[in-house]
Amino acid sequence: MKKNACLITILLLLSAFLFGFKGGNGFTIEIDNSFAIATDASEVDTIAERLNMEKSQVASFFRENGLKLIAVSQDTKTQIRISNFADNFSSSVYDAENLTQEQLSQMISLYGESYENVEVIESAGRNFAKITEVLKDSGGVYTSTQYITVANGRTYVITCHNPGETTSEDIEKFFSSFNIRNMTDKINGFQFQKKWIMPAIIVMCGIVGISVIGICRKLYQK
Repeated sequence: MKKNACLITILLLLSAFLFGFKGGNGFTIEIDNSFAIATDASEVDTIAERLNMEKSQVASFFRENGLKLIAVSQDTKTQIRISNFADNFSSSVYDAENLTQEQLSQMISLYGESYENVEVIESAGRNFAKITEVLKDSGGVYTSTQYITVANGRTYVITCHNPGETTSEDIEKFFSSFNIRNMTDKINGFQFQKKWIMPAIIVMCGIVGISVIGICRKLYQK
């Protein structure tokens, strides 16, 4: 019984360490910390509260639209959504970093054909289709801006809403900070992590070992 208790203690301590790692979604973006931000359907509590919606509704919207991030301002008037997915176009093109004019035209026809205000812009060395539309509802006039690109065989869509008839400076600032990690970055990051994983495990095992020995001694003394 005492041996089983020691074994369970070891497994619990090791699992707490091993499952502490959490992956990202392949991109980075800098958003003001006054925004409520969720990167998973389980993190939408504050966003649901700000939008006066049920948490389950927001979580379902998050999952059904393949979202990787939602950000909502304090007054809820500025919102950002980011999704990425694989489709036939992204699989064939793989990356929009060096698209030909023909491929750019194809990207626009696929994702922005029904819009009048579509243009190709460049940010951080990558081509994006920028789609803007001015809309009106009971809350007034607002601008919807979408930035669409292809990277690593996936289509990335950044959908933004802000009050007014043009894309706001805040939205443009957030977009300018958006960066997709390429395969070289991922490989380098993995190699860096790999370099330190074994020493970290050894140190952690040493700490765990000392703790377990102390626990086991107390159990055997009883």
